[in-house]
Amino acid sequence: MTGASQSHEEREADRVDPGGEGAKGPRAHDVAKIPGSSTPPEHQARVRASYDAVTDAYVERVHDELRHKPLDRALLSAFAEQVQDEFGAGAPACDAGCGPGHVAGFLAGLGLEVTGIDLSPAMVERARALHPGIKFDVGTMTALEAADGSWRGLIAFYSVIHLTSELDIRAALSEFHRTIAERGLLLIAVHLGERGDATVHSDEMLGVGVDMEFHFFDLERLTADVVAAGFAVEARLVRAPYPDVEVQTTRAYLLARRVGETRLRDAAARS
Repeated sequence: MTGASQSHEEREADRVDPGGEGAKGPRAHDVAKIPGSSTPPEHQARVRASYDAVTDAYVERVHDELRHKPLDRALLSAFAEQVQDEFGAGAPACDAGCGPGHVAGFLAGLGLEVTGIDLSPAMVERARALHPGIKFDVGTMTALEAADGSWRGLIAFYSVIHLTSELDIRAALSEFHRTIAERGLLLIAVHLGERGDATVHSDEMLGVGVDMEFHFFDLERLTADVVAAGFAVEARLVRAPYPDVEVQTTRAYLLARRVGETRLRDAAARS
């Protein structure tokens, strides 16, 4: 749902500048490169072309950003520890919407065997160069090319923001459920909208022309979708933005465990 009037998050998104080291002014976070399968191919092509075009500037801005985000590091560390406590050292995990691979690299450093997936071939190429010991593939989170139960954990760390319809979000959550093993963990991080769900179009990022939409979430609605997808939410956290590091929007994190069957897959298949 697109807000009728321009809210704070929409004003910020109009000036997209992904968060990074020492940056000044508002900037968007490490958003996904993956639209949903029900989105028209033209939209997917626009998102892919946009991130291919902005890759150089984007990598320079975000690749070291975790150094300035202690809470994000703590949550990722807790995720890696819990996955390996449950499934053993070196458990396989997926970074869905991996961008240049900085989060995948952090998780790999904590012992997980990580696979990164991103829609943008240019981002994947850069991730492979920056993290040669990690597997990165081009793909979409609404149709993951992985067998059922492939991963013991999956993160979508600020990486569902281009899923701008409820149908696309539910399709992605259904794929997360399919590819995560029973009792595996899911960690999602999003931007929150000031008045619930909001979608905004952007035509510029880091001084480069782009053509794509961004989604700001309603936490209660997202939580309900995660539960309906077959997960039990174990933790929710909301934080204020870090000044001078990222766009000044409120952040939310959901940590959930796969515990049952999804109620979303049939609806997604009918799309």
